[in-house]
Amino acid sequence: MNNLKRIIGFSLREIIDIFFWFKVPQGNFKKDGVATVKNFLDKELCDELKNIADKIFEDKSNLSPDSWINEREKETEGKIDTKVKAIFSFEKNSEVLEQFINSNLLQETFEKELGYELVLRNCCLQYDEPDTFTKRSFHTDNNPPPSFKAFIYLTDVDDLINGPFTVIKGTHKKARYLRIKNVIYNLRNNLPTTNMDNFVPEIEETAFCGKKGDLIMSTQTLFHRGNPQHAEKTRYVLIFYFSLKKHGPYPEFNLGKTS
Repeated sequence: MNNLKRIIGFSLREIIDIFFWFKVPQGNFKKDGVATVKNFLDKELCDELKNIADKIFEDKSNLSPDSWINEREKETEGKIDTKVKAIFSFEKNSEVLEQFINSNLLQETFEKELGYELVLRNCCLQYDEPDTFTKRSFHTDNNPPPSFKAFIYLTDVDDLINGPFTVIKGTHKKARYLRIKNVIYNLRNNLPTTNMDNFVPEIEETAFCGKKGDLIMSTQTLFHRGNPQHAEKTRYVLIFYFSLKKHGPYPEFNLGKTS
């Protein structure tokens, strides 16, 4: 009975989500669920932020007391994304990055694509070593209502073997039935309801290769994954977590934070 209520709840939120996307301005973001901007962040700043992260990972005493490190290998007990680490509230380690965030350039760019006001929840630096064995398969970060992420590469991601962000375009709107089917399967098998790997649309996935400084904006109800062909080069990327302002206020952001 409890699972039935949850399935009905998921289904109702999918219906509400249809009306949400009606109001998004026409363009690639509305159609695909993802959009890009080349050379959004200065390359010298990208190098500076990468170096800050390296120093923190080498010696955690360099970490700001307002930041925290999450290691996916520990969080998933060595099962999923075992080569991924992240420094949350990363801007607390760089005045220049904090100034960039406070300029609202990124948020305003994203809001123009979306047509809704956003709230920035957190900024993290993700360190993703080569891994062709434990990458999480297709998933969403959440099911409707949508959340959003902006990714800025801090290193060049020239090929599939460098681990580009990979999506199935349009699945934020065109895969509602499959999303619900995945949810039902997951509930029956005691799996995360955001796993989307059992029922995947027959649409070719798109890998977003790019240069350091390139921006990718995405809705996280899109079917996505880190590319499983990541065999060369550690990928450094800034990830900005956004939520819809109209659904706030929000609790303190604590993803990956040890209790």
